[in-house]
Amino acid sequence: MLQEPITPLIIELTEPATEQISVGDVLMGAVSFAGVFILVGVALALVFAGALIALRRRRARHSRADGDMPGTRLGLHLPSR
Repeated sequence: MLQEPITPLIIELTEPATEQISVGDVLMGAVSFAGVFILVGVALALVFAGALIALRRRRARHSRADGDMPGTRLGLHLPSR
């Protein structure tokens, strides 16, 4: 019985080449990330400001109806003598 010589089968597994990232790509990513934070901050500020304005208007409407003003009047609306 003759056997054929065994030759090893070598398979190299290499990762695919990745795309190079330049400085411009990093800066663009940072600017877009900061832009998203700025937009979220502005949106939240508008929501909170709207809520505060609505709350003040509601309090003013209820306080005028009750005639009860919780606070001290400073009389700043009167002209000086």
